[in-house]
Amino acid sequence: MGYKVTDTQRMTNMTPAGGTVTTYRVWIVTDRGATGQVDVPVDAWNEKDLPVLLKAEAAKLDLAFTVGG
Repeated sequence: MGYKVTDTQRMTNMTPAGGTVTTYRVWIVTDRGATGQVDVPVDAWNEKDLPVLLKAEAAKLDLAFTVGG
């Protein structure tokens, strides 16, 4: 069960209190053809945490392909 990153975008959003929060939006396509996106907090944008988050999202996206067969 693999995936490929097709695009990324850094986003900075305003909070209700007037501060800012930075996240990264990552678009992926799985080996089975499912597509989706993951919003990654800036503190998880590193070599240790990012693959774990992307692999978990790929597994969720591929779930529809595994149900019933």
